[in-house]
Amino acid sequence: MASNGEGNVWFKIYEDGYNYEADQWAVSKVYANKGYWDVVIPADILAGDYLLRPEVIGLHEADRVYGADDSAGAQYYPGCARIHVTGTGTAVPAGVAIPGAYKPDDPGIHYNLWDGLKTYTIPGPPVYGSGGSANGTAAASTAPEASSTSSSTSSTSDSSSDSSSGSSCLSKRKNKRGKGKRSRKSHRNKVREEM
Repeated sequence: MASNGEGNVWFKIYEDGYNYEADQWAVSKVYANKGYWDVVIPADILAGDYLLRPEVIGLHEADRVYGADDSAGAQYYPGCARIHVTGTGTAVPAGVAIPGAYKPDDPGIHYNLWDGLKTYTIPGPPVYGSGGSANGTAAASTAPEASSTSSSTSSTSDSSSDSSSGSSCLSKRKNKRGKGKRSRKSHRNKVREEM
């Protein structure tokens, strides 16, 4: 299976939202770890090139539904990285389309952070776990690790809110791996030069 990222090809391998016992949002862990988050790729995933899409959802204006109030709503902070997974896995999990995985009024997208609520429903599809299981939390991180170009995938994400949930999705990718990394500053400068 090969894709350019369009269609029902995205599957979730990790999610984190709000820890009730610790009274801590996932983004607080990202801040504490200086912007890094390790995610283990399920061992049974088919080898090949993938797009990894970490996302932080800012909830500071999610008490109003986007569309009903175009100046508010959940704010999405996605990232994207090309990775190469190796191993003997054969699983190609069912996926969802992005955009399209969320609706503006889904629980976890429309959420009143300021109402003192201490429950949070993480939006999107269930987390895929090795063997085809759907896990409701970060249980995918307990699965044996597949070989990849690195032992785990770290990603960074910026968010202006201390109240966010985070998830990572994969999509099988046809294109060859990219060369090296470019800093955000370098990327911004290149974009400015092209304008």
